Amino acid sequence: MGWLGEFWKRIMGAAAEDLVLLSSLSVPGDVPEPIEPDECYIELYVESMRLENARKFATNFQGVVYSFVTLSRDGEANAQLAAVSKPEKLAALDKNSLGKVITVSKQMMGTVPWRGGSLELQLGLFSVKTGNLLTPILGFVTDISSAAGVSFVGQVKPFLPLITKGMDMIAGQTDDTALEVAVDTTLSLSNTGTFAIVAAPKAELDGKKFSVDPSDRKLLCNGRPLEKGYCVFSIRRSLQKADFGEIPDLKERYSALQAAIRANDIKRATDELTSFRLTALTSPDLIPGDARRLIEKSTQRVKDAFPGGGIARAESVSVEESLSAIGLYD
Repeated sequence: MGWLGEFWKRIMGAAAEDLVLLSSLSVPGDVPEPIEPDECYIELYVESMRLENARKFATNFQGVVYSFVTLSRDGEANAQLAAVSKPEKLAALDKNSLGKVITVSKQMMGTVPWRGGSLELQLGLFSVKTGNLLTPILGFVTDISSAAGVSFVGQVKPFLPLITKGMDMIAGQTDDTALEVAVDTTLSLSNTGTFAIVAAPKAELDGKKFSVDPSDRKLLCNGRPLEKGYCVFSIRRSLQKADFGEIPDLKERYSALQAAIRANDIKRATDELTSFRLTALTSPDLIPGDARRLIEKSTQRVKDAFPGGGIARAESVSVEESLSAIGLYD
């Protein structure tokens, strides 16, 4: 393990081996879907959890989820995406919340192109004491994470140092922070799947059958709810990127293209179309099929605007259209 594992040893006096990663969990009704390089996007969701270690607090606490993902990026260095979240269901918890399964289904990584190779994952579930100096720090870190977003590689990058530094500060306050479960692992993905991190020695779990309840995503051991601290998470597949219109560099280039059309300048529009095409083809946030469709759609916009090869004025086409409205998946 990385720093999550070291933190676990520091506060629990136990080795990281006392945490078990369960993979390929059975979820009735869920059929694994293939994950193929450059053919789909992947997403990371935290599904449910059971808290135990917050028993050390004599006051209320809140749950915090941290993820740090490293994966291949097209033509560039590996992409890194970090997220910190304190879901509403994990706020203002008390002793009565311990032992209960909390279902959140919280997206920690948005639709990111899968380029193949492996996915390196750090995922940690923390309980943080409320009413102390950590509360504003936690609020600041989660606000930064929200501003960075969870889907755009380039947009997240400038925020990574702030997010990781903030988590270091939170994790370093061992009297006011409890690490519930954590994993630092490398996943080889060929299909979607559901996983769980369990706070128990491997020998304790050997020979048992694990599955996930489809109704509330709680972890089952031999058909019964597991009475250990755990976190269930999933890797999902998506064939569409709903927020493609918010990819910063593509949004900027498409806006420039629209401005050229409004100016009735076919040469400028042609140049801007070339810039848009190159940006789409090299975008780390799009799979190739979506990039090609975007190029086809934008090319048709220019043809519609200048049907006479630049002689006729572009009057018949709406040029106020945003990139999001281009109809990528129509």
